[in-house]
Parts: sequence; C-alpha cells; structure tokens
Amino acid sequence: MKRFLELLFLLAISTAVLAQCNPEDEVESWYQWAKEWENYAIDQFPIGEEDEMKIGDSLHVKMQTENVLLKKHPKKAYINKIVQKLAKGVNRKGIRYRIHIIDDDKNLNAFSIAGGHLYITSKMISWAKSEDELAFIIGHEIAHVDNRHGIRKIQKLIIGETFGGDYGLLAANAELLLSAPFGQIDEYDADRSGAVLATKAGYNPRKGLRFFEELSKNESYDYYEKLIRTHPYSQERHNCLHDFMTNELGK
Repeated sequence: MKRFLELLFLLAISTAVLAQCNPEDEVESWYQWAKEWENYAIDQFPIGEEDEMKIGDSLHVKMQTENVLLKKHPKKAYINKIVQKLAKGVNRKGIRYRIHIIDDDKNLNAFSIAGGHLYITSKMISWAKSEDELAFIIGHEIAHVDNRHGIRKIQKLIIGETFGGDYGLLAANAELLLSAPFGQIDEYDADRSGAVLATKAGYNPRKGLRFFEELSKNESYDYYEKLIRTHPYSQERHNCLHDFMTNELGK
C-alpha cells in the first residue's frame, strides 16, 4: 500500500504543473523533474516490446471500427517508404511500424498508438508541401512510440488495476484524461526526437516548422487555457523546435 501511495503521489504532481518550453524557466524545470519521476514510477511495471505490439494490434482493431482506413491511396507506397526510412533511426528496434491512412479530407491529423501503429488523414497528406514536411510529421508520431509515451499510458492502467482495484483503475483513467493524449512535455519531446529521426533519414526537419506556423494562425494564447491544454501552443512548439534544430542539430 505504501508503494501504491508513493506512485499515486508521483502521478499526481506530474499533472499539476504547467509545462513550458524554456529550460531556464523554474516552472518547466519542476514539471520536467516531476515527469521524470512519473516515468520512473511507471517503468517499475515494464511491458516488453512483443507484448506492446500485441496490445497495439488490439487497439488497432478498435481504431478500425472508429475510422475508415483506406486500403488503397495514390500515395500509400510513398508514405510507407517514408516510414521505412524513418524507422531505421529508432532506438527500440523491436517495434514494427505500420502506417494507416484515414479517409478524412477535412481534418489535419496524425497520431500513433503503443506498438507501432501510425495514422494519418488523407487531408494531412495532401496539405503537406514537401516530403520533408511529411517526414517530420510522421517522425513525430514514431517518436511518441519510440520514446514510450504510448505504452506508459497502458502501464498507468495496469498500476491502477493492480494496486487499487476499481478505485485505482478509476484514478488511472482520470489521470489519463487529464494528461491525454501525451501531455505537453511529451509533445515537446516528440517534436525534438521527430526532428532527429528526420535528420538521420536524410530529410530537412526545418521544413516541419511550417506545420506550426500554419496552426498558430488560428490560435491565441490564453494563460488559463494553457494550464489544461493537452498540446503546447503551436508558436511555443515552433520556437522550441527552431532553437533545438539551430543549437543541437545545426540545421
């Protein structure tokens, strides 16, 4: 019980602090510290890559009932080639990556789930101006899997079910809702790692900045909204990524 309470404390403090994108900022430093401890606690209940992919396959079955996935698309082979190039640079070599095109010509969206299933809307494919831009977008989603953002959500559910029964599962699900889909720190992390993957594959990750430039045109910063947003504001992500590519990647 003591260990369970310690884990709950770590999970709680990680969602209570505002995530920002300034490494010198005291708030972000605290949030990053809390996030690292959350990950440490969650990783005491590891899930192997084979099991992760089985979980991902089960989640994919549900995804198929909620979305129309195109078996044929003019750029399907083209998109698969980008994934193959990006996947060569991942750290966790045991995960097999597969991308699925959602029949959606209205929404710009791409996401991933634990186990290596990637999803992108037909609108996003046609909207991107270059292969480099698409590579960054897809690289970002691969990074979510490679950096274990997705599987840690599953581990949170296991912690709740193991230690708290129905109450623990309820608490875990509530925490997932509060931090869904990955939390602001994870988004920054995936942006950086996605840029690294794109660079390793021979792409120009700086082309990915256009994505945030376009999205920021429809956003207006609000401090209280910032506290509950699942993703940082696009301008914040743009600034973060720009600095990272300039100072760390030399791009």
